[in-house]
Amino acid sequence: MSARHSSRNRAPGITPAPEALVPRQASSPETTPPAERLAYSVDEAAALTGLSRDLLYDEMRRGHLAYLKIGRRRIITRQHLEQFLAITPKPQASPGSELKAANRVP
Repeated sequence: MSARHSSRNRAPGITPAPEALVPRQASSPETTPPAERLAYSVDEAAALTGLSRDLLYDEMRRGHLAYLKIGRRRIITRQHLEQFLAITPKPQASPGSELKAANRVP
């Protein structure tokens, strides 16, 4: 008999203990903190870097962010992320801000 039909065998008016209603979680090995892992899903890489999923997918499509294709999944290694973040240009100051800074009186 499956768990779905187990209610048929209970006496009427008897409810199971609250612990029995909570689904058991499978015991899994301890997970490695995200910063120490070797590879990430696109969602995990987005959360880790603070960048959006769409931006990461765009950069992969353009060839700026390397990744591994495993089946249908795209996996981004820590090395791929480090290389991508190292070559990402820093925000430039607007052209007029240099003149404003030069004209300031100390």
